[in-house]
Amino acid sequence: MSLVNSVLNYLEEKFGIDRKVFDNYALVEDRDIWVTSKEAASFKMKFWRRKGIRLVRVFKKSYKLTTSGMQIFGKYATKNIVQLKEEHLDRFLRGENVKVGEIDGVEEGQVIVKYKSDVIGSAIYRNGMLKNQLPKGRRIH
Repeated sequence: MSLVNSVLNYLEEKFGIDRKVFDNYALVEDRDIWVTSKEAASFKMKFWRRKGIRLVRVFKKSYKLTTSGMQIFGKYATKNIVQLKEEHLDRFLRGENVKVGEIDGVEEGQVIVKYKSDVIGSAIYRNGMLKNQLPKGRRIH
């Protein structure tokens, strides 16, 4: 199985994102998985500086959907989504970990964090806590 297919399986199993969502995009493997338009992928270039937007980081034994990937494709997710309450939003946006308690149906590990209908970013959910994964450059001060 190709790495791209393995990543699509992961996104479907972990977040419920149907692989058909990516039919109109090109997924490019270059250590990680990048997403770009089919038109951009068809350009003939000797060297690419970037291959679109990094969708998934690939590690030896796991994958991590990037914050950009979540913000673009998270609207298609049907599971492992944590809805922040208003009282937790400011702390999360500052990069702090947040105690949310046990949430039925949410698996431990990486989750998509939303506030109302907006995808905020990523966290690791374990024992009722969200370990913040928001990149430092996207945090408020």
